[in-house]
Amino acid sequence: MKKIFQIVGLISLVCFSFFVTEKTATVVNNMDEIMIRIKTEKDEYKLENKNAMIEGNTIIPGISSRKVNINKSYKNMKNNGYYDENLYVYDYTLPDISLADNLDKYIIKGNPSKRMVSLIFMVSSDNDINEILTIINNYNIKATFFVDTTWFTGNNNLIEEMIKKGHNVNIFMNNYTDPDFDWIDMVLKKINKQKNGFCYGLEDNDDNINSCKVKGNYTIRPTVISENTPLQDIKTKLESGALLSLKVNQRVKKELSTIIIYIKSKGYKITNLEEHILE
Repeated sequence: MKKIFQIVGLISLVCFSFFVTEKTATVVNNMDEIMIRIKTEKDEYKLENKNAMIEGNTIIPGISSRKVNINKSYKNMKNNGYYDENLYVYDYTLPDISLADNLDKYIIKGNPSKRMVSLIFMVSSDNDINEILTIINNYNIKATFFVDTTWFTGNNNLIEEMIKKGHNVNIFMNNYTDPDFDWIDMVLKKINKQKNGFCYGLEDNDDNINSCKVKGNYTIRPTVISENTPLQDIKTKLESGALLSLKVNQRVKKELSTIIIYIKSKGYKITNLEEHILE
């Protein structure tokens, strides 16, 4: 019996020691200059959520709420040895009305409050896009490409390189109920390592959007669609959240650098669809 009491006492002592150690660590952390600053400034980085905006069969993405994860942020900064607002870790909560619940709607632009736009290139079977890739890579921007089935089957290695650079590659089809869509969509998602792909819909088509919805894809309807006068069209219609669709041709290649410079001069970030519509 005496031995049992000794064991119980030893266990209690160990538990108490852990308790005291944890409490001591908590007190020390709370007195740390980094922790004090995080707790003082955390509300400055808090964001309230915004619901996605639905009108008819179109949708504009919402924005998730965001709050600072105090302990993870402190650990990040403590490991670095100093306070750095770039090392904040956040917890996110999706808005009540979200893109994920409305895959049967056409996305007409990104959320305007994010000050982003997307360059979307429409690629046909005979297009050479190396010049375009050189330009956008030199400007260190991410773009989105919709390619036809012939171009896709003949450029697998280039597609992998594009994805490594952060570009989105998707398939463009007039008929997304085509059986070829299934396997191409599966391959692209595997290479892209993404859950949701993108479809491109200029006109209302229930069969197409339902086929894309079943695959877990978003369907976009660009804000600007340009072929012959890309720079002029963008200057006329550019706005925050714009989805800028450009048909690959010599005019686009010639004006692309000027287009990028113009968009940046207006204070917009150019990024791919995946980042642009992220809630």
